[in-house]
This record gives sequence, C-alpha cells and structure tokens, in this order.
Amino acid sequence: MYRNVLCLALGLIIGIRLTDFFEYLQLTETYFGSTAITQLEDEATPQQPTEEELARWLYNETRVLCMVLTMPKNHQSRVKRVKATWGRRCNKLVFISSQEDNELGAIDVGVPEDRNNLYLKMRKALEYVYQNFVEDYDWFLKADDDTFVIMENLRFLLYPYDPEAALYFGHRFRTTYPQGYMSGGAGYVMSRDALRRLNLFAFNNSQFCPINNLSEDRQIGFCLQNVGVVAGDSRDEEGRERFLPMSLKFMLPKFPTTNWLIKLTFYEPANETGSTSGISFHYVKNHEFEMYEFLLYRLRVFGTPLSQRSLPPRLDPKQLQNQLYHWSHENSTNPNAWLN
Repeated sequence: MYRNVLCLALGLIIGIRLTDFFEYLQLTETYFGSTAITQLEDEATPQQPTEEELARWLYNETRVLCMVLTMPKNHQSRVKRVKATWGRRCNKLVFISSQEDNELGAIDVGVPEDRNNLYLKMRKALEYVYQNFVEDYDWFLKADDDTFVIMENLRFLLYPYDPEAALYFGHRFRTTYPQGYMSGGAGYVMSRDALRRLNLFAFNNSQFCPINNLSEDRQIGFCLQNVGVVAGDSRDEEGRERFLPMSLKFMLPKFPTTNWLIKLTFYEPANETGSTSGISFHYVKNHEFEMYEFLLYRLRVFGTPLSQRSLPPRLDPKQLQNQLYHWSHENSTNPNAWLN
C-alpha cells in the first residue's frame, strides 16, 4: 500500500516538473524564435566592409598564382618593379625566365630566350606550375613583365566562379577557330581545372596541342579550346573591356584606338574604352609601375569616401553550367559578325 502511495506521489511530482519544463521550452522558443533572435541578429550584423577589408578577405578566398614571363636582362628592372608593386598581392608569384634567381623568385624553364620560343616557354611554365602548385591555388594568371594587374579587381571578377569549372578569362581576340583566344600581353587567367586539362590531355596530344613557333597566346587558346575549356566574358556591365592589351592612355576619352586592336578584338568595342573596374594594362614602362601603385593605392580625393562593394553571389552548379553553355555558343558560328 505504502509502495503504491509513494509511486503515485513520485508520478505527480515528475508530471508537474515535466509540465513546467515543456512550458519553459514553449516560452523560450516563442521568445528567442522571434523578437529576441531577430534583434540579436540585427545588432550583430557587421557593417559593410571597406575595400581594404574586402581585399584581405578575397586574398584568402580566391587564391591566385601569378606567372610572369620575363628574361634575365629584365631581372633588375621590370622584375623588381613587378615584385614591389602588384606582384606582392598575388598569393604566389613566379617569374618564368631562362636564368634562376632565388631572391627574385625567377625559375629557369630551360628554354632559350627568343621570341619564337615564347609558346614553348609558356608550356614549360604551365607544366612546372601544374606539377608543383595545382592543388594549392584556385586560379593561375599569366602576365608579361610589362603588365600591371589590379589583383583586387581580378579576384572580384573570379569570385562567383568555381575553379573546378573549365574556363579562362582575358581580353578576347578573334582568330580562325571559333572561340578565339585571350591576349597574352593583357594577361589571361585560367581555372584549376583548365590548367589540369592542359597538362593531362592537351600537352600529351600533338593534335590537340601541337608544338610550333607560333604566337604563345593564340596557341595556348587553341589548346584550351580543344580540351573543352570555355573562353569567358570578362567585360564589365557596360560592355567595356577590363583586360587591356594596350597602355592606360588608350582608356582616355577620345584617344584614337589602334587599328590592329579593333580588327582583333572579339566583341564590338564599347563607346567608352575605360572600365572603372579595369584589371590589367600592358606596355607599362619602368617608371610607370610606381606611378600606378601611387595612383591606385595611395592617392585619395579629399571628401570622397571609398566606395562600398558587396560581393556578387557565387554561381550554383546549374547557373554555372548555363553560363558556360552561353559563352561556348556565343558568336561561335561567325565571330566576325559585328564587323559586317
């Protein structure tokens, strides 16, 4: 009898406590699930990052290895200037030369210096980078030693795209094959998968990627197309080019554009040549490296705050597939259509 009374008493106590506990859960869920959590999230929401903060974050989020083609006679001039200016914003900087220099980061790829050897030199550079760094970086930039690259704008362009997608960007030129190719002087950047396809499939197939003494950028473009790497559109929202195969002065209003550039450019030139989110400039003179560095990273107009940028959303697999399909088919039947 006493045992039954004791069990009944314990059951009532446990039941009351459980009721209190469930009421507490409902109360906390109602409170924290609506007003309180919303307020906390609002209070904890960070302010829009500054350009410097965004640049530091993108540095780790979109990792770029930079390959700069040079030669021994430029080691103490252009190479030093690249390393002291835009090159220090690369995640990894490698100078491709015919003479090793550990202090500058120059490697000897074993190809004699000659303009007719630039394509072979670039192949050796891409083989070296693939063998040593393919899994350590997301994107692989090729530039000349008289090119200046705004790495922040490059990463901003690349951020939405998966480096495991087969694509590359640059200033797109027309040629005899449909996709065209990216200007070597303006610099071009390929994804990890593009670098992988080059080394695993293109360089091991003389039909896909023959060895010859033709221009480096055209031949690399030919090899990339033959292994399914898509040439992306790097123009800004206004259709203005961001990779420039010419010097900065050709961006100035009413400056006459050279005929050879108009004849080669894949897309119809925009009315204004200067993009506010430009990425690269070619034919940079020695003294201009420091000038670009000062104008871009130190000089500020008084009273004009830094613009606040928000990152574009990353493309999901379906969006990326649609984008690659669009790029691979645009103007593929007649890349010279806009000239007619």
